[in-house]
Amino acid sequence: MSEERGSDSGSDRTRSSPVTRRRLLALAGAGVTTGLTGCNALGDGSTDEPAGTDSPAPAETAAPTDAPTADPTATPATAPTETATEAPSGFDASVLDDSPSSHVAPTDGFADASWLSGAMPEVVKVTTLDASGEGSLRWALNREGARIVVFEVGGVIDLEGQSLSVSRPNVFVAGQTAPSPGITLVRGGITVGADNVILQHLRVRPGDDLSGPIDSIGNEGGANVIVDHCSATWGTDETVSTNGGAENPEITYSNNLIAEALNDSIHPKGEHGYGTLVMDRSKRVTIAGNLWANNVARHPRLKGGSTSVVVNNVVYNYERATNLGGGVADETRSSIVGNVFLGGEQTDPTEPVVGTTFTDDDGPVRAFIAYNETEPASIPVTRSGTAIDLVNERPLWPDGLTAVRGADAYDGAIGAVGARPADRDTIDRRILTDVEAREGSVIDSQEDVGGYPDFEPTERALDVPDTGLAEWLREFTVAVEQG
Repeated sequence: MSEERGSDSGSDRTRSSPVTRRRLLALAGAGVTTGLTGCNALGDGSTDEPAGTDSPAPAETAAPTDAPTADPTATPATAPTETATEAPSGFDASVLDDSPSSHVAPTDGFADASWLSGAMPEVVKVTTLDASGEGSLRWALNREGARIVVFEVGGVIDLEGQSLSVSRPNVFVAGQTAPSPGITLVRGGITVGADNVILQHLRVRPGDDLSGPIDSIGNEGGANVIVDHCSATWGTDETVSTNGGAENPEITYSNNLIAEALNDSIHPKGEHGYGTLVMDRSKRVTIAGNLWANNVARHPRLKGGSTSVVVNNVVYNYERATNLGGGVADETRSSIVGNVFLGGEQTDPTEPVVGTTFTDDDGPVRAFIAYNETEPASIPVTRSGTAIDLVNERPLWPDGLTAVRGADAYDGAIGAVGARPADRDTIDRRILTDVEAREGSVIDSQEDVGGYPDFEPTERALDVPDTGLAEWLREFTVAVEQG
């Protein structure tokens, strides 16, 4: 996502001056003093909370409500019958209120799935891996009306330089329905420009075989957008970004793997290995449960006038981590809670992980920053005298979101992030293995790590039920997330 204001050279550097869920440790979010911005290792049994603050207590771990499917590539054997909770006149959107693999559910952020609960959406089948034409993903996205996109094919969709655009509202792209190895987009990305969009279980790997820089996954003006459990690598502008503005709020990025942004590649500004940009005045953005690995900067960058929560994410091997403000003079507000920052070969251990940004405009920044952890623990979270107004209460927070301690966020991310965590491809497995081993590096081309994937195409017929569609779809989600 290109920026329209100011030079970006060095601009991210910090300044000196009905739900059963795998809940682990709930965090109390209000009334904690600003001293918590310096907490680096709260997962070790120590208590850095100031006097008079209740320490978070472990929550009960509920038994899972769905038995895992033995084979993550298998088609569910029978369609379930309609249950008492199934809405007779529409899709039961409550199935998105829980994630089989993560404590962060797709609807835990500001975006919701209530639009699915009206008249039953049309089920549109993708039957070809061609980049366009009848039966393609592009064809399915371009259809009108509320629709759920399912896949009877698996493999690589080569977009040949023509990225996908979601320009018509009310679409749920369910990549979990594809047979193994799932759906991977190459030589192009996917851009959302419509309201009420859900993307799940897609891999998007544009690479540098393109005429110009693009995001892997981006939002350009859509409102109420959820991107959950996707794998985004090899972006050449940013890797995952949003530019909704104040008129198009409620954006959620959850449980995504955002890695290996190409640095010295095809961007006209030169080195540009950037993770996630939240553009000017983007409102009510949730970034939770994601893992960034081997990008240079923007983990994320929260520009001027944006309002956001950044919760339980993991950042590995960064040069510049999280920066706020700049671009416009509007106030920036954020709640930054329970994130984990793991230093790597490009990390300066003396630089704080959260700071402000030098740009042409310099509006106020107000943030609640607590329970974030760093490795090594000597890396500061913020710097004394920071230009951020450190507040004692969260300036905003989604009603459904519960944070966990950093150590638990790390374990959860390793097991849950990205597309099809129970059926990962070799690229995602390599990246996560590198994170666990504290290895890997920033790259300039997909050729540095083996090039574009070339999976053997697969196919299977889907028998879509007349009733119980939500429960049927849930079985595929459980299969690819739990195995």
